[in-house]
Amino acid sequence: MLKRYSVAVFIFSFGLRAAVAWKMGFFRHFQSDEMVRIALSVLRYHEYGNPYLIPTGPTAHEMPVYPLFMSLIYLLFGTGAAGEAVKILIACAVTALRCALLPRFCMAAGLGRAVGIISGALATVYISALQTELRGNWDGPWQALALLVLIWMTIRIWSDSSWLERTPFLYFILWGWAILLQPAFFQILAIFLLAGLIMTQAPVRLRYLQQSIALVLVVFAFLAPWTIRNYFQFGKFMPTRSNFGLEFWLSNGPGRAFDMKTNLGFEVPHPSLDLREAQLVRQMGEVRYNRMKLDEAASWVRSNPRDFVRLTLRRFLAWWLPPERNVFFRVAGLGLTVCAVIGLGLMFRIRPLVASLFLMTWVCFPVIYYVIQWSSKYRYPLEWELLVCAAVTLSSISRALLRMVNEKSSVSRQPEAVPEYGRVARERRVSFNSTF
Repeated sequence: MLKRYSVAVFIFSFGLRAAVAWKMGFFRHFQSDEMVRIALSVLRYHEYGNPYLIPTGPTAHEMPVYPLFMSLIYLLFGTGAAGEAVKILIACAVTALRCALLPRFCMAAGLGRAVGIISGALATVYISALQTELRGNWDGPWQALALLVLIWMTIRIWSDSSWLERTPFLYFILWGWAILLQPAFFQILAIFLLAGLIMTQAPVRLRYLQQSIALVLVVFAFLAPWTIRNYFQFGKFMPTRSNFGLEFWLSNGPGRAFDMKTNLGFEVPHPSLDLREAQLVRQMGEVRYNRMKLDEAASWVRSNPRDFVRLTLRRFLAWWLPPERNVFFRVAGLGLTVCAVIGLGLMFRIRPLVASLFLMTWVCFPVIYYVIQWSSKYRYPLEWELLVCAAVTLSSISRALLRMVNEKSSVSRQPEAVPEYGRVARERRVSFNSTF
């Protein structure tokens, strides 16, 4: 039954998202973001570069996995409507696969069938970051799917202690690929390894350290080609991205808002939208440009610590209470967060390992995003965890209500107690009738 339910979740999730993408005009109106421009540069000029408004040369603005994947799509299906349609449908399919896996994940994690069914239903209809989830210009759906599989495999490996007997190379490889996709996953891996070291018993701690070192080496092996390319291209050790200075400057400075939509929509120039900034990148080079922006933002932070703290607090609140313009979606977001927090607390009582992994993810993954401008695409990879925790809460509420209904039904089925005065009166009537 659960297998058929998962298939139904996949079909409905895919159909709903494809229909929404069609309704929103994504199949007809194309949008060129940084990853798209890099993919087109790879296809047309055989150069991993040019993410901005004009050609600016080689780049490390984005990690290489998804732009190279998009360049393959454009190579096979063209850069017109067919290529865009394939890209959108793949994004919808990856998202639908993540939705369909949630029920099976909940069963494997020991959360129960009811939690799995509820989480699958919630994931089917919950679309939090419309552009990220449906347009296919960003790698958010792939990040969410990767994180789901990694948490799933972590639970299995720790539950059966299989790492003591054999090296889980597939698990190591998936971590390497995921961190090459999203460098912020490295901090999740770090806190997982540290927690495991603390919890591991002394007799097997040496084995744990050997496996941990092997895992880190595999991750470094995945990052090595990208790091070497960046060193020869830019003359600098750069294992991940180059754009932190730009993002930090866009988010912290005079007149900045806490969210990306406001900043990019008004006075803050981005080289993807502003010609002068793009020309400056081409003139200075990407590394020097980002260093200059980082220095400007850091100087502003030192001069305006209160404003920086205020913006950081706003970004923290926006991360956990998304600031939707629509009142309905704002209330729904607040309800999801409240239910998720309650569900995480309940989960510690039934499956502490799963709850601990979720909590560590919530603590360490968003840290970098508290200091840069809020966007729904940043939170997207871990929102499936919020849905699972909310499903735990809803499942507990439904069980409590069902228990109350059953108790009332059992009480109503019991024979009604006869009051003492009623029994005495009937006995007197019987005695009176028998006498006459």
